[in-house]
Amino acid sequence: MDNKYKKDFIQMKRERREKKRTSKRDITGEEVIFIFEKVLEGWKTIKIYNTLIQNNSNSAIDKKKTEKISTGNCKVYKSELSKERYEYYTTLREKVYEYNKTSNDK
Repeated sequence: MDNKYKKDFIQMKRERREKKRTSKRDITGEEVIFIFEKVLEGWKTIKIYNTLIQNNSNSAIDKKKTEKISTGNCKVYKSELSKERYEYYTTLREKVYEYNKTSNDK
């Protein structure tokens, strides 16, 4: 009985944390994928930001968030995307880490 309560508590805690972090991030998983794709294409963060605003004027993203996400520092949860898109996101994230690592080493 105690073990079941603990599992339920951990699950509720995980869901609560996920909801809080996604609402704090203010942008969708698809927008994060878009930012990652453009970073790998060599776009500057200001160009990515301007393109996002032009495509979706209701987006709550700002320049600082765009810069932070472009470093690969953005968690997208499995529940936000389909399975294929989530796998694509994880591979993109690894590529962005490598891209930034090699850029900083130069």
